[in-house]
Amino acid sequence: MRTSHPYRLIGASAVALALTALVACGKKETPMEAPPAPPPVSAPAQAPAAIPAPDAPASTTVGEKVDDTVITTKVKTALLADEAVKGMDISVTTVGGEVQLTGVVDNKMQIDRAVELAKAVEGVQRVQDGMTVKK
Repeated sequence: MRTSHPYRLIGASAVALALTALVACGKKETPMEAPPAPPPVSAPAQAPAAIPAPDAPASTTVGEKVDDTVITTKVKTALLADEAVKGMDISVTTVGGEVQLTGVVDNKMQIDRAVELAKAVEGVQRVQDGMTVKK
């Protein structure tokens, strides 16, 4: 009587699977060939003129857009560094070198000082005061 036949088949299959896995783990992979390099791209004879930024007016170049961001950062830094001005309460926006200050401050002296600080930043062409005094 052979009642252990199904168990021997399962056991033999498990051993065969384990051996296959062990043999496969010991093999080293052969490196894949690198894809062929793309053909060289020739540079244009002349670089294009300034490319306008996507959200900027057509007459604004990328360089001007970056300059506006730098100006905004410098103005905001000057406002935050000044103890008389509450720089956190003032928003700064720059377009074409023109700085717009908005927000609510404690008194007129803070408005005057904020405008003065903004005008002192290199690259600022004009400062628009849109700030209000708390009531």
